[in-house]
Parts: sequence; structure tokens; C-alpha cells
Amino acid sequence: MKKLFEFITPLTLMAGAGLLIIGQGLLHLGEENNVLQFFFGVPLLFGAVVVHIIIWGMLKRNVLYIWLVEFILVGLFLYAFFFRW
Repeated sequence: MKKLFEFITPLTLMAGAGLLIIGQGLLHLGEENNVLQFFFGVPLLFGAVVVHIIIWGMLKRNVLYIWLVEFILVGLFLYAFFFRW
């Protein structure tokens, strides 16, 4: 169970959302604004993975602290995206 919670964290879920955005862009190539899905999906995917790896290394794989820090970061990101833009 610990391995599952170590792998599935808020930032890896956010990276999964970036992967879904990229996949949707590839499935609907003929639609307008298709390039925007790559502009938003690629940085979201790679940024979330890189930050997850940095946090994972800094906190020495302590699952509880990884979840707390990533939950706060994802919450701040969502707050900034939905309520401040």
C-alpha cells in the first residue's frame, strides 16, 4: 500500500492530467486550437514530474511529507489558475 501511495501523489495525478490533455490533442488533430493543448499539456506533464522527483529526493521518500507538500503545491496552483487569472 505504501508503494502505491508513493507512486500516486497529487503531482503525479497532475502529470496524468497533462498526459490526457496531450492525448486529446492527438486524437482531435483537425480541431481548431489543437496546438494550445500541447502548449498546456507538455509543460504540465514535465513540470509536475520534475517537481515530484525533486520533492521525492528532498524528503527522502517519506510518503506522508511528500503528500502534504505536493497537496499544498497543487492546491496553490489550482487556486492561482482558477481564481487569480
